[in-house]
Amino acid sequence: MAPKRKGKKGKTRGTPIVDGLAPEDMSKEQVEEHVGRIREELDREREERNYFQLERDKIHTFWEITRRQLEEKKAELRNKDREMEEAEERHQVEIKVYKQKVKHLLYEHQNSLTETKAESAVVMKLAQKEHRTQEGALRRDMRALKVELKEQELASEVVVKNLRL
Repeated sequence: MAPKRKGKKGKTRGTPIVDGLAPEDMSKEQVEEHVGRIREELDREREERNYFQLERDKIHTFWEITRRQLEEKKAELRNKDREMEEAEERHQVEIKVYKQKVKHLLYEHQNSLTETKAESAVVMKLAQKEHRTQEGALRRDMRALKVELKEQELASEVVVKNLRL
């Protein structure tokens, strides 16, 4: 903003007073001197005006650049947010897929375990049956052998008795 003027040119209701004199009372040199001061002041005011316009333009340019940077950063932030949301969705889908795979593997494992237990129970029963059968056969063979042994002992006793006689 331009500084306030300090009354070099004061205004009254009638004629303006310059340096304490009315313009009609001034000599040519005084008027020229006064015109020179006014021109200097005009030049100074123009320089100030140009300076402030340049400053205003700089601030406006800076504002525009900053506003554009802000918009770019907001766009980047929106993109990053969208990327994060997409990554989160992909992650949730992956977790869901892995959970389904684990559930499927657990189901298969449980089925396999159940089948293995059932097969082992059947094999165990068959083995027990086979062992019982073999044990029964062995016991019969043993009885038969004992009976045969008894018969041979009796026969050998009869032979010994006959030999004694």
